[in-house]
Amino acid sequence: MNQARFVIKSLTYHWRTNLAVLLGVIAATAVIGGALIVGDSVRASLRQMTLDRLGKIDYVVSGHRFFREQLADDLQKSSSLPESIETIAPALVLRGSLEKNREDLHLRVGQVNIFGTDERLWSLLDHGDIPAPEDDQAILNSRVAEQLEASVGDQITLWIELPSAIPRDSLLGEKEEQSVEITLTVSQILDEDSKAGRLALLPNQQLPLDLFLSLDTLQAALDLDEIQPSRRDPIQRPARVNSLFFSSHAESIPDSPQARIVAQGLESALKQSLTLADLNLKIIPNQQRNYLSLESEQMILDPQIEQAGREAAKKLDVATSPVMVYIANEFSPLKPPTGTEKTPYSMYSIVAGLDFPEQPPFGPFKFIGAKPKLPLKENEIVLNEWLANDLKTKVGDQLRMKYHVVGSRGELPEVEQTFTVAGIVALDGTPAADRKLTPDMEGITDADTFGDWEQPFPMKLDKVTDRDEEYWDKYKATPKAFLALETAQTLWNSRYGTLTSLRFATLPDKNTEETSSAFAASLLSNIDVLKMGLAIQPIKFLGLAAASGTTDFSGLFIGFSFFIILSAIILIRLLFKLGVDRRVSSIGLLSAIGFTPAQVRQIIFKEALLVILSGGILGILAAIGYASLMLYGLRTWWIGAIGTRFLFVDLTPQSLAIGFLIAVFFSGFVIWKSMSELKQISIRGLLSGVNSPDQEPARAAKRVGLTWKISTVLALVLVLATVTGIIPKQEAFSGFSLQTVCFFLVGTLSLVASLSFLSSFLHTDSTTPIQGNGGFALVKLGFRNAGRFRQRSVLTTALIASATFVLVSVAAGHRNPAVEEPDKDSGNGGFTLVAETSSPLIFDLNTVDGRDKMLVNAPDDPETKRLLKEMQAIPFRVKPGENASCLNIYQTTVPTILGVPQELIERGGFKFADTPGDNPWELLNQPQNDGSIPALGDMNTLMYSLHKGIGASVGIPSDERPEHELKIKGMFDGSIFQGVLLISEQHFQQLFPEQAGFQYFLIEVPTKDAMQLSSILETGLTEYGFDADLVANRLADFLAVQNTYLSTFQTLGGLGLLLGTLGLATVMLRNVVERRSELALLRAVGMTGSDVALIVLAENAFLLIWGLASGIVSALLAMLPHLLSTGADIPWFSGMVILLAVLITGMLSAFFAVLSAVRAPILATLRSH
Repeated sequence: MNQARFVIKSLTYHWRTNLAVLLGVIAATAVIGGALIVGDSVRASLRQMTLDRLGKIDYVVSGHRFFREQLADDLQKSSSLPESIETIAPALVLRGSLEKNREDLHLRVGQVNIFGTDERLWSLLDHGDIPAPEDDQAILNSRVAEQLEASVGDQITLWIELPSAIPRDSLLGEKEEQSVEITLTVSQILDEDSKAGRLALLPNQQLPLDLFLSLDTLQAALDLDEIQPSRRDPIQRPARVNSLFFSSHAESIPDSPQARIVAQGLESALKQSLTLADLNLKIIPNQQRNYLSLESEQMILDPQIEQAGREAAKKLDVATSPVMVYIANEFSPLKPPTGTEKTPYSMYSIVAGLDFPEQPPFGPFKFIGAKPKLPLKENEIVLNEWLANDLKTKVGDQLRMKYHVVGSRGELPEVEQTFTVAGIVALDGTPAADRKLTPDMEGITDADTFGDWEQPFPMKLDKVTDRDEEYWDKYKATPKAFLALETAQTLWNSRYGTLTSLRFATLPDKNTEETSSAFAASLLSNIDVLKMGLAIQPIKFLGLAAASGTTDFSGLFIGFSFFIILSAIILIRLLFKLGVDRRVSSIGLLSAIGFTPAQVRQIIFKEALLVILSGGILGILAAIGYASLMLYGLRTWWIGAIGTRFLFVDLTPQSLAIGFLIAVFFSGFVIWKSMSELKQISIRGLLSGVNSPDQEPARAAKRVGLTWKISTVLALVLVLATVTGIIPKQEAFSGFSLQTVCFFLVGTLSLVASLSFLSSFLHTDSTTPIQGNGGFALVKLGFRNAGRFRQRSVLTTALIASATFVLVSVAAGHRNPAVEEPDKDSGNGGFTLVAETSSPLIFDLNTVDGRDKMLVNAPDDPETKRLLKEMQAIPFRVKPGENASCLNIYQTTVPTILGVPQELIERGGFKFADTPGDNPWELLNQPQNDGSIPALGDMNTLMYSLHKGIGASVGIPSDERPEHELKIKGMFDGSIFQGVLLISEQHFQQLFPEQAGFQYFLIEVPTKDAMQLSSILETGLTEYGFDADLVANRLADFLAVQNTYLSTFQTLGGLGLLLGTLGLATVMLRNVVERRSELALLRAVGMTGSDVALIVLAENAFLLIWGLASGIVSALLAMLPHLLSTGADIPWFSGMVILLAVLITGMLSAFFAVLSAVRAPILATLRSH
């Protein structure tokens, strides 16, 4: 018989043991391979969700800037358009809120994605045969319909912000009529499986809130539709959109890095197709004075536009004259003129800041009397002769100028400045009489009288004099006074810019029209589309890249299944060793007849290798089933961790091979390790049935005895130091206090002490005689038998105790913030409500004036007034971005950014992790040497979503194309700020000047009043889409992911623990096999089978209960601070069920060892030994 045949014969003869090992290998392979498949499947599912939500959309430009709808057609015809681009679809993409009224209920949904679409965009989406929305129709996705309880045919109300060319929080901005109400009829509802119903520009696996309506309907409602010139309104206005969607006919390009190159090509084509109208710019000719003026519809020139305009003028070699104009509320002499009873004054005058050019076409100014020394000083002013006459002033007199400044909360405090009259300029026929110094503004510069103004602020019309009206009638918005440009820019500094116009002279031998064309072309060539908010995003490529995910689900499920894998590997070792023990005499016989020890081990290892390889192959098939079960769990039981049911199994040969190789390697390693013990046993010992080397020396027992004593003393010392306050409550690391860390050490030391004590007890107990009779004596004998192979017993018990310790600790880590009271130094920061709006709030909710201007629909009763007066709302400015919280499993790079007001920085609060300082909020105001901007973020967001830590940098608008850099200076611990980054309001306004108002609020109010106040604010601020929620609920949403992961680990860890009890049973069975002659002798001298069974069961129960009890008690000690906190939410029932199942399984599995003990024939067993 050759060796191969011998191996096959041996394999079949010992089929029971080999089958057990085979099942262990299958379990290990299934879990390892299944975890890898889960990771692949999640990534593939995220990729597919990206492809589904985007349809044929490959590139997009979308933002706050409204440009011509015609730009889409111009780009389509551009010779610079990349060849791969097939379709360009214009659209409006905005945020809004929805309302559906019933007789008994008002249902509202905020933060809804509003898509104004026509057939071009609709054709890029996968919607089946559903037609595009027609006029006044709305198509809802299933999530919106569910929250609104809407059906086809229902009428709903859409509230959406009215676009404003002039920034709302500037002096002339529209602050009160911010939103428009649109009534729509629901024509279709896209079900949950509809791909079009998942459309979103930012990656997120959760179903978005989407509404589609006709582009024409939305443009008309927002005053963005096309206006043809007419006799009544001679100015033509193009239809405007804020988004362009691009599709490509080259399917491979959007999925590859080449998409970035195509996006750059699109930006180049876009830049060449831009017109001034796309940037809300206009060039106004002044035929009379032979110059042109670059102006903006937002009344203030963007700094980037100003710079591009100056460069264009320099390139064309034409003179420029920058101008800054403002409205002064009132001028009056500082001292009444001699001989007058009343102090003269003048109301609502335009003041211009300029440099008093000396040369045409912008000068020279003609002064009446002495010419002032130029440039003017900061306290000097020049009046035109009309205003000088009205105020009866002369050069050298002092006068007072009152004007409004714009506060950070929309308030308009009136301030005054004192100036010395440095000169008086002639009016008629001079540059001082130039009406074009003031840009046109509809509703003001075209008004016939002051009474006809569309008042940008409350005006004191009763104080307007006849002379004021006369001047307006004759000169309209011609400035009455002049300051040095630098002084005007200092007084009326704005984050939007520092000029209202940039005048430039006509080119020599060119008329104004030719100059305008040349200047526009030069200016547009200098524009950076990225800085203008017109960057092209390769949205499909970025979405697919983000599908790599913030969480490695392969690693996550390997971690979740750690105890299953560990138990399976240990079980493989124990089962194999049990098989070797049963055939140890045969192994000795082979050695005795001439086989070398190496040959014997080779035969056994080949046999085992066949079992391992077979188990690995079958395990890969089981891995598919395990992965399918885990994905089903993620779609159902554990959906809180992933938030979507659109997951499917995706198999890759690489993961299957890796799972197979890892399982085979570890299985082979533990088997080889087990075989190495045979080297230490002589042939005589093998023939006589000895299957283990000599026991460990006595000095090892002394060491473990010392270990449990030292561990116990250290644990007691730490407890006393913590209870007495010697160890403070301050943070140790990552948000954990020193006392929390100490108690976890106490729990760990308790576990070590318990296991060390067990080891010591099993050694010392072997020297003590057993006295007594009956069941008690038999149980003591069972305990004694546990010390026969002390190391084996302790290791098995340690596995159960460690698994129990981890499982109970994890279960004890559950939190429920709903039961936590507001606390300034906790994750809720002492706030009760958190709110977001679809449209920004300009005014201050904490003031009566601010509430009166916004809460127009709120109830007018004493209780409402009391609640509004007692609340304290902290407003934040918002730059929308990706959701970087744990609720989004896509990889995020550009999170939402909040601008923190100074009052919160001074107030402080919230719990921080690894962040120095008594008030870490002050870090936001600290200047950085490298010019970066300090930022704060939640630890979960930074470490797990953005993969950043303290000191790391985040590029704005992205790490790939950074214009600015945020430097992480601190981390919150489990706060309401998950998913966002925070910078100071001052820095926010520098980075994002276009973001007006506030859209995120934290509100302090007594808990008992929170829901009532929430209802009042949501009703009163309906048109802003105000959506309030309890801070506790928001924190619970974030913690749902953490708690779900803990539950997943608890469930899979429990399975591992159950598998570990089978390992204990295997140890018991091995012990029975090794002691079968002794047990036979006990039966021969008179013990019954039940007596022997009791001895074996007592041994098994002793080790099992010791392991469970040690793990439970140690874990409860470790988690004691959390257990005593108000937010603890321990799933006692599920935990007890798992532990009880482990106990029952362990006792039942010991039954097989009992059967082996009592069924062995007494005479044959005694003769064989």
